[in-house]
Amino acid sequence: MLSIIIPTYNGEKKICNLLHSLEKQTFKDFEVIVVIDGSTDNTKKLLEQKNFDFKNFKVIFQENKGRSGSRNTGAKAASGDLLLFLDDDMRLDYTGVEKHFEFQSTRNRVILVGNQLEDSDIMTTDIQKYKSYLSRKWTSTIDSFKPLSKDNIFLTAANFSIRKTVFFEIGGFDEALTDAEDYDLGKKALEKGIQIYFKPEIIGWHDDFITCRSYIRRQQQYQKAHQRLRELYPERYQYNQYDYTPAKGIKKMIYRFFAGNFWVNVVDKFNFLVILPKKLRYKLYDIIITANAVHFPLKI
Repeated sequence: MLSIIIPTYNGEKKICNLLHSLEKQTFKDFEVIVVIDGSTDNTKKLLEQKNFDFKNFKVIFQENKGRSGSRNTGAKAASGDLLLFLDDDMRLDYTGVEKHFEFQSTRNRVILVGNQLEDSDIMTTDIQKYKSYLSRKWTSTIDSFKPLSKDNIFLTAANFSIRKTVFFEIGGFDEALTDAEDYDLGKKALEKGIQIYFKPEIIGWHDDFITCRSYIRRQQQYQKAHQRLRELYPERYQYNQYDYTPAKGIKKMIYRFFAGNFWVNVVDKFNFLVILPKKLRYKLYDIIITANAVHFPLKI
């Protein structure tokens, strides 16, 4: 059997979208485990009142431990020998569970990562459609027929499967980490000879309605998370594909020009950039976000 593990924190307004997508899966032999991580909203009450069409449905409420602790709690409670981790703001394509199961049924020591895409049809702003474009661009160059290399790790905890024995062999998610814990899991897996595959056709629709400001904040958080990884585990992170490289010369001048609240407000409040061709407009979004998230961090 397969166990689907979903951590959630104050997710009452989004988690049902994911659970309803799981009801419609072509593969049915799975249990669902929702770990409510110290939420202060009505998630627990909502899930207790609703009836979902699952073989087994467990709801676990715990004091706040963060995403790593929530996923580890779910893994310990799982009855299945195969674990599928999903995030509460996702909608899994109806063949998603079946594809994870079929791939894993012929292998023992692998991690399978599915796609995490925004649905451009329901994105309402230009910056959200840009993010949808980015998600597709980032994964378009990954060879889905070969395991990922140590220099090109891609592991999103929002949509991946792993055998339970392998998960605990790795040590699960590091509960000392509050971010980039999925990247760290991938690093630990490769250290133990466990291969990671990416299959873009296993789609989890990510209902993430960003603004330029919120996306910059997220990138800043991710930069700090990778700095913490280097501080905690310097040997493991002697090389990190996300290492910061300072801008120099003309590039630095360009980033300096586009740094600051003015350009963020241009995108979020009165986006006159939409009159520009998409290719040029998206390039400017790249520069504005990189300037304010990486090279000249904006106080947000």
